Amino acid sequence: MPPSPKSVKDPCDAVRDGLIWGRWKSGERLKPQHLKEELGCTSAALREAFLRLAGEGFVAVVKHRGFRVVEHSEETFRQVAHLRLVLETEGVELALKYGDFDWEMALNAANYNLEYIENRMAEADDASLFVKRWSRQDWHFHSTLMSACWSDTLMQVYRSVYDTFRMYAVSQISGFGFSEVTREEHRAICDAAIVRDLPACHVAVRTHLVHYENNNRQLKRLAPKGA
Repeated sequence: MPPSPKSVKDPCDAVRDGLIWGRWKSGERLKPQHLKEELGCTSAALREAFLRLAGEGFVAVVKHRGFRVVEHSEETFRQVAHLRLVLETEGVELALKYGDFDWEMALNAANYNLEYIENRMAEADDASLFVKRWSRQDWHFHSTLMSACWSDTLMQVYRSVYDTFRMYAVSQISGFGFSEVTREEHRAICDAAIVRDLPACHVAVRTHLVHYENNNRQLKRLAPKGA
């Protein structure tokens, strides 16, 4: 008997979500027989999802062997991080110009929830237990920050770039991209945005995005080589 509509998840969204929070590692083979049962979908629907994700750059097609997660590289991560910085900088400028009081409240709420999860991660013996929720809340914070930009196209492109960035981050960055200073960076972005201090907000966003960490936040530039 086929699963009821309520039990069926969109396979493309579900697999993309897993890729973003690091369920699968770089180059890992995706096993449709397990996913089909888990997601309550048909083989055809799952294959269509894999092909869509391949078109988006998340999944690679292996001849006669199915699908696997794309191989993550530092150079690709560097490029995606730079593009995310460009888009978020533009989105922030527009959001600070057009954002209203409701936007301020939404941003404060998003930062509060993100900070709560990050505090739990900092206290936990195993922070990986929170990575899935943290990845979703991190997206909610950054998308809320930009939500008043009044450009659906910008937000759509940003979502694609953000998802790619996050997939690489959980693979390339120690601690899945989380550290003690992550909380401070998010707070600095929020505080500057609320008071409409654009230069300070740009600095805070750039500080947050142009570096990645190695446990104790040893910094390494993500901007393009030669920049």
